[in-house]
Amino acid sequence: MKTIKTISKLTMLFAFVAFANTLMAGGNLKVNILPLTSEKAVVAISTVDAANLQISIENEKGEKVYYKETDADNKDYRKVFDFSNLEKGDYKLSVSTNGLTTERNFSIDSENIAVGNEKSLIEPYFAFKDGVLKMSYLNFPEDNVSLNFYTDNNLVYSKEIGKKFNVIEGFDLSKLEKGSYSVVLSTKDNSYSYDLDLK
Repeated sequence: MKTIKTISKLTMLFAFVAFANTLMAGGNLKVNILPLTSEKAVVAISTVDAANLQISIENEKGEKVYYKETDADNKDYRKVFDFSNLEKGDYKLSVSTNGLTTERNFSIDSENIAVGNEKSLIEPYFAFKDGVLKMSYLNFPEDNVSLNFYTDNNLVYSKEIGKKFNVIEGFDLSKLEKGSYSVVLSTKDNSYSYDLDLK
């Protein structure tokens, strides 16, 4: 689309520098699942800085079977989970705080609880100033990434970014018509949106 112009990656250096602090924070959230029996496990969560935690468990259909938001700021959270009421199968434990999410897949069968590797996700960074949208995203899972612009639920512009790890993009939106727009960055499992008003 002629009204959206991409900007050189060199001008995006500032966005990467601002985003580097978030990258460093990616190691600040650790999630472990320590099986005790075939039905019980300790969930241990640690953060460098005390923070409110959102903890959820989804089944393989993507249905939430557990959700808890901690009442107080925590650096260390530990709880014994009894999974005896869950069906045998695959699950995903997600912990989110301050724009960071760490996930662990686990499986329950009649003999044990098998725990997968820890996977970290960081929300993308968006900034809009003087008609220029700047965006950066660290693609830890190396999923296919796409970026779409919408106004009134109509697609205005779409860009396939691919599987690259370090996504840095800039767009000159100064020639777009005035109005409200949503920018949506999508991966296989997640979608992030950023709303902006052009005046």
